[in-house]
Amino acid sequence: MLKKQPTGAFQKFNLRWNLQLPLPLLIEALTHPSYKSVDPSISDNQRLETLGDSVIDLLVLEWLYNKNIMTEGDMTKKRAEIVQNTTLAKLGEKLQIDPVLRCAPAYTIQEKDLADAVEAIFGALYVANGLAPCQAFLLQLFENFMDNILLNDEIGNIIQGKNEYNPKNRLQEFFQQRQIPEATYQLLKREGPDHDPEYWYLCQGTYQNKGLTGKGQGKNKKEAQMKAAQDLYNKLLQLENRMK
Repeated sequence: MLKKQPTGAFQKFNLRWNLQLPLPLLIEALTHPSYKSVDPSISDNQRLETLGDSVIDLLVLEWLYNKNIMTEGDMTKKRAEIVQNTTLAKLGEKLQIDPVLRCAPAYTIQEKDLADAVEAIFGALYVANGLAPCQAFLLQLFENFMDNILLNDEIGNIIQGKNEYNPKNRLQEFFQQRQIPEATYQLLKREGPDHDPEYWYLCQGTYQNKGLTGKGQGKNKKEAQMKAAQDLYNKLLQLENRMK
């Protein structure tokens, strides 16, 4: 059966995610190449996908660069992990792209199709409004995921005895370098049976007369505290960058 979307579906998608895209450009971003079998005159999303792929690469690399915790080789490896099709497809599911993606009759949408559509949307955002809205949209969709990738690496390093990426140490250094009181940790709750507990921790600190908190959840106290420290550290960096 032909998958036809009324214009209103694209308008709702545009509004739901505050994309502020011209409707023809959004429709192009959400038109799969298979739809040309229905209407050969239409433009599919492949050109926008190619552009969006480069936009996402640039923004993810910039985000990794600003973290200032890895070499250029590590940045390249981590970028590849973050922008792989599986990740982008999950974001496509989060955006609920499937119902509005224009495809040929009986075509089954694949993981790569969702990933391509996400990249095409970033390409459309760049064409319409430049890099700034792309960056804002990337952080809205990606930042928690990207933070979790870095944090999982850090926890692995700690388990192996490599402490240079320990977020608690990094947070402590942040406060010490600025000669302000260090962060404190508070257990919020513990749930689950003794053999499989779950911990929630709060990490609190003050910077530039602003009280900030980070939250973390983990299978043990150390993991939960590290995630809370990473959350607070990210907020401190964002605050400091806004003040520059």
